[in-house]
Amino acid sequence: MQGTAQRCEGLPELRSMPIDEALEQLYEVNGYISIWQQEERLQSLQEELLELATDGLEPREYALAFADPPEDVCAELRVTGTYLHALEHLSRGRLDPEDHEPMWHPKDYPPPERPTVAELGRYGLADMSRAFDRARPTLPQYVELRRAYRQMDREPVIFIAFPEGPSIKPGATDQRLPQLAQRLMLEGFLPWEDPSAGPLTDPITSVAEPVRAQPLSYDSQLQQAVRAFQVAHGLQSDGIVGRQTVAALNVTPQERRLQLLINLERLRWLEARRDEHVLLVNSAGSTAVIFQGNDVRWASRVQSGTADRATPLMVSRINRVTLNPSWTIPPTIFRKDKLPQIRSNPAYFAERDLQVLDYQGNRLNPADIDWHNPQGVLLRQPPGPENPLGALVFRFENPFAVFLHDTPSQSLFERAARNVSSGCVRVEQATELADYLFDNLDASERERIRELQATGKTHEIRVRSGPQVILGYWTVQVMEDGSLRYLPDPYDMDEALAKALNAALQED
Repeated sequence: MQGTAQRCEGLPELRSMPIDEALEQLYEVNGYISIWQQEERLQSLQEELLELATDGLEPREYALAFADPPEDVCAELRVTGTYLHALEHLSRGRLDPEDHEPMWHPKDYPPPERPTVAELGRYGLADMSRAFDRARPTLPQYVELRRAYRQMDREPVIFIAFPEGPSIKPGATDQRLPQLAQRLMLEGFLPWEDPSAGPLTDPITSVAEPVRAQPLSYDSQLQQAVRAFQVAHGLQSDGIVGRQTVAALNVTPQERRLQLLINLERLRWLEARRDEHVLLVNSAGSTAVIFQGNDVRWASRVQSGTADRATPLMVSRINRVTLNPSWTIPPTIFRKDKLPQIRSNPAYFAERDLQVLDYQGNRLNPADIDWHNPQGVLLRQPPGPENPLGALVFRFENPFAVFLHDTPSQSLFERAARNVSSGCVRVEQATELADYLFDNLDASERERIRELQATGKTHEIRVRSGPQVILGYWTVQVMEDGSLRYLPDPYDMDEALAKALNAALQED
């Protein structure tokens, strides 16, 4: 079979395994006889390939050149190659994530157990739909995003932008208010009212539609609808129609559809990487959740890295928790943040509980240091209520000095956009996360940990069989009620991925 495959032209290349090896394994299970002589199976394959459109994949990439059973061996293998290629894209992504949004992982980190493409293909020998069901991600985020994507209108529409102008604040009057009300009605944030009020022009289709009486002022009902719109688009729900809200109003339906498409691709990558027990952090939405299979075990708001100090993409595993941590200030923060403050404020150290150390951990006198050219100096803040790491740090192997941790900056969790850290992930529900990680310990061990925590001194607790941790990135979040939250793109990653997906399609 392998020799035959090498002589046939037009066979696709697989990323996850050689195509001739995948064909050999599949035909061995099938007794080295044709798979596609059954017209019913071939028809079922064609139907499944068309259904890939609901996953944001392009069915014409997998289109078969004929509807009848293949007439020769190479034609047979081309159909099988197309079948396996589609299963690989569905289960592992259309693109190779290492070429576009690579994730760091430890060198000895074992990949999660996943069926090979050939193993997925075997399911189709008995039931074609089962093969595609097994390949399709089951992550709840993916399932809901796919549902929303398939319900979107694929036809281009005429879209009239919401006009720029001064911010519209509660109680204000503005000539754009009728158009604002219409847009919010069309998107379901404001109910249709008063059909007898007369038609206004639909800002998307330019068709006259009955709407509520034109608002003369920015009243409470309209404010409530704006706040709901802001929440659904990852904005601060202040009710002010300012620059960011206008920008969200002016994202076209085609652009929203593209946003879902690229995030379906990211979630396919994520599904291929995740273990059964995984803590997922979304740096774009600044949220974290632990899944056991597809069941949520813990969830929290978090604070992620800023645009210029982005939280890195990575896969690792939580292996220990630090109680009452001290904070050794990382080199970047020391150089960019702390040194300018020290140089401009002679009383800097007198006002703070901050230790100056050499690299061996010996205390130094700040007055003896040339802060315009410090050499061999570390800054460390001891444990305490003002320590930026809070009371807990959740550690995992990585080269970036990044981890999850508690924080005294609790007020920042109320922000809609929480990309405010220097790369680490600040966790709102840190105590609950620690309780979850220690839940499998016996009562005496948990009591000992509570006693150590109460001392106020630093202690390291090993975590046995901790969850995989994935620091990822996706810009559409599915909420608990199934609604979508469109997020800003703080690291400006969406456009590059959209171009890559489009370029891949053009190549084919």
